[in-house]
Amino acid sequence: KHQRLKWRQRIRCPPPPTLSRQRAHGRAQPHRFASAMDFLKNLVGAAQALKQTNQPVASVANYLRRAPATSGDGDVHMLIFALDYKRTSNALTCSMDGRNMEALARACGVTDCVAMYDEQCTKDAAFRAIQQVGARCGDDDYFIIYYSGHGTSVEDSDGDEEDGQDEAFCFVDPAGQISCDTLMTDDEFAECVAGATEEGVRIVILTDCCHSGTIADLEKDEWEQREVVSIAGCLDGQTSGDMGKGGIFTHALLLAIDQLQDAGTDDYSIGMLYNLTLDKDNKVFNSAQDITIQTSRAVKPDGMAWPLIPKTDYKAPLTQAAQQAGGGGTAEEAMQQAMVNPQLLQQLGIKPQLAQFINSSGLQSGEIDVKQFLKAGVECYMAGGCTKDACAIQ
Repeated sequence: KHQRLKWRQRIRCPPPPTLSRQRAHGRAQPHRFASAMDFLKNLVGAAQALKQTNQPVASVANYLRRAPATSGDGDVHMLIFALDYKRTSNALTCSMDGRNMEALARACGVTDCVAMYDEQCTKDAAFRAIQQVGARCGDDDYFIIYYSGHGTSVEDSDGDEEDGQDEAFCFVDPAGQISCDTLMTDDEFAECVAGATEEGVRIVILTDCCHSGTIADLEKDEWEQREVVSIAGCLDGQTSGDMGKGGIFTHALLLAIDQLQDAGTDDYSIGMLYNLTLDKDNKVFNSAQDITIQTSRAVKPDGMAWPLIPKTDYKAPLTQAAQQAGGGGTAEEAMQQAMVNPQLLQQLGIKPQLAQFINSSGLQSGEIDVKQFLKAGVECYMAGGCTKDACAIQ
């Protein structure tokens, strides 16, 4: 806690300048509704934006637009930012997160994946990358933005935050240093992404950094008619767990994708993935952080298909470690063997410090029951959290 307060006190910045709302690729095109359901949503008016932390959400598939991997329509475009801050006194290991996400993108057949690391991630370069990748996205496409690095809080510049703080990504200057000028606030980020994409693009924002619970700021007017879902590795006031092998949230997410594939599931909602990510976070890691999902007013967690579906036999890095060191024993025994095998650790890029975070019993492949996670939608409905139609309860 002391470290976190010290970090926040060092960065006291003036309000950032307002970005131009003009899109990088010209004027916004009129929105072409993908279905009658989309039209009715627009006509009746959007619901409130949703924010849920550490609790299951509606997860039964309730969408007409399936993911490109299962429908054959649209493409996935992905932008990865990962910073280690090697030239600062607050170094991390987030480049490992980025490479793990790149490996997932390859397994899913994503052909437009831009990955930026360390000094490549200046604020100006990040803006340009968002604009360039966003300009390539069409109505049925996904734009996935993944960030792993430091996050911080700065004084709210426009009065839209209840706590008086804007959350911010900590990009760097060409020398690898962080300053007020290198921070990208949630307001700037929202304006940039919304301005770079057409309204029919489905946007997924994944952040594994401290102060990231509302870093996408999905209650802003820019997102009102947009289908946007954000999953963050911790609350705004928390510090994300950097394990030496990347962030806890990232590994929980990758394990969830791994085990959903093992269960034979290749078409599921973001709500389903979120629920299983929570399960992995609880069972595999001794994690004090929370995982938050937030949606814009135009979509709910069960209303968007998860886009990254592996086309090959995908195994998360921690699953690989347990399997390669297993020798036919239990998952606990396999992980214990892996932790004393320097060659295997180096091959998989895992630091020995990782062992203190792992409850190996949660790594056993094939242990999940997909129906268990589908029940989350029923429980949400019974608790009054959503309507029967909205949760697609049958």
